[in-house]
Amino acid sequence: MAASNGKRTKTDLFKESHYRSRGRALLLAAVLLLVNIIGLWFIWAVAELDGNILLLVAVLAAFTTLIAGTPLIMFLSLGWFSRYNEFQNSLKGGALAAYLQRFWSPDLIHSLQDKGLLDENVPGDRWRVSADENPLLCERLFARIYHEQYGLVPFIVPFIILLAVAYAAAAVVASNYVTQNCPPTLQVACIYNLGSPLLVSSLAGAFMFVVSDSVLSIRRKSLNTSDVYWYSLRLFLAIPIALVIANTGGEKSTHIVTAFALGTLPLDTLMKIVRRMGFPQLTEQDKQDGSSDKLLVLEGVTLPVVATLEAEGINSIEQVATADPVLLSIRTGFPFRFTLRLGSQAIVRRHLGENAAKLLPVGLADVVPVYLLVQALGTEPNAGSPGPFPLIETPELIIQNAAARLFPDEDEAQRQAITKMKFRQIAAEEYTAMLARITPPDIGL
Repeated sequence: MAASNGKRTKTDLFKESHYRSRGRALLLAAVLLLVNIIGLWFIWAVAELDGNILLLVAVLAAFTTLIAGTPLIMFLSLGWFSRYNEFQNSLKGGALAAYLQRFWSPDLIHSLQDKGLLDENVPGDRWRVSADENPLLCERLFARIYHEQYGLVPFIVPFIILLAVAYAAAAVVASNYVTQNCPPTLQVACIYNLGSPLLVSSLAGAFMFVVSDSVLSIRRKSLNTSDVYWYSLRLFLAIPIALVIANTGGEKSTHIVTAFALGTLPLDTLMKIVRRMGFPQLTEQDKQDGSSDKLLVLEGVTLPVVATLEAEGINSIEQVATADPVLLSIRTGFPFRFTLRLGSQAIVRRHLGENAAKLLPVGLADVVPVYLLVQALGTEPNAGSPGPFPLIETPELIIQNAAARLFPDEDEAQRQAITKMKFRQIAAEEYTAMLARITPPDIGL
C-alpha cells in the first residue's frame, strides 16, 4: 500500500460505493465472455479457418479461460469479502485509529481536515485526538484505502491480461493440434516449427501451475494483483521455453518431459535455475548467503513461514518490525493476528537483540506485556482497580527478574536501570502503542 499525497475532496470519503458480491460476479463474468468473443472474432478474421476447426479452437479456448478465470471470479466475489471482514473484526474503534495513525497519517490528517474536524493551523497531536473521536471516519477511510489498494479495480487489468494470454495459448494449441502440416493460413501459429506434443506439454505444465497456484492462493486468501501478472507471464513464456528445449540435445521424449516439468515450476524457481545455468561461477556460499534464517528466532516461525516472508522481500527482523501488518498479512496469507504477533516480537528483538529470547519464560518477549509493565511502573502496584489493564503486582520484582536474565554480569542497580530504559523505549514505540490497542490485554496476565 502507498499513501496518497493529494488532498481529498470534502464529499468523496462518505459517498464512495463499491460492487458487492453479485455485482462483481456479473462484471467479471461479462469480462470473461467479452474476451472470448473478441478472441474468436480475431481468429476468424486473421486465420480464415475451416468452420469445424474454428469451432474446436473456440471451445478449447473458452474452456481454458473458464478454468483460469473462475477461481479469480469466485475469490473476488466471495473470498475477498471474508478476508476484508477479518481485518474489520480486528481493527475497531481505537485500534483502527491507531493503525491509521501509524501507517496512513497523511491520509488521515487530510480526511479530518476535509471533513472540517481538524484545523490546518492547529499544531501538535490534535489530529490524533480527533481521529480517536471519529471512529466512523476512520472506518470509511480504511474501507477506501483497502478498496483502492486491494479492491476490484486493481484486479481488473491483470484479470483481462490473464484471460487474453490463456485464450491465445489455447488457440495456438488447438490450431496446431488439428492441423499437423501447418497450412499457409496457420503459419503464424507454426512459425517456430514446434511439434504439437512439445507445445502441448510446455503449455499444459504452465497452465497446471497457474491454476493450482491460484487455487492455493485463494484458499489461503492471499491472492494479489502481482500474482495474476506473474501467471500471465508464466503462460506467455511457455512457448519460448519449449523453443529453447527443442534446440537442445537429447531425445524427443526427454524434451517433452522436460518442458512439462519446467512448466509446472513457479517463475521465481525457474529464474533461479536459469541463473545457476548462466552463472556457474556462483559458489555454494553465495547461494547460502541469498537466504536468511534470522527470522526463525521469532516464536511460531518455521521454514515455510520464512520462505513465504522472503518471497515478499521480508528477510530481517527490522523489516518485520516496520512493515504494515495489514499489507503483510494480505501478501503472505498469514492470519492477521499472527502477523501482529510477529511484529510484536520483532519490536522487542530490535531493542534487546538475541537477549530477547531470555525473556520468553517470564512472558516479556512481546511488546504488549512490556507496555503493561511500564504502565504499572508508573502507578502504585496494588492500588485498587487496574483500569483497562490487568493488575500487575510488584512490577519492580519483575524488572529485577528480567534484568538478571538480560544482564547477569552487570551490577544490580545498573542492570535494573538499563532494563527499565529499554522497556520504556519499547513502550514508547508508535508500533507498540498501536499493538496495545489492536491486541486487547489478556486479563490472565
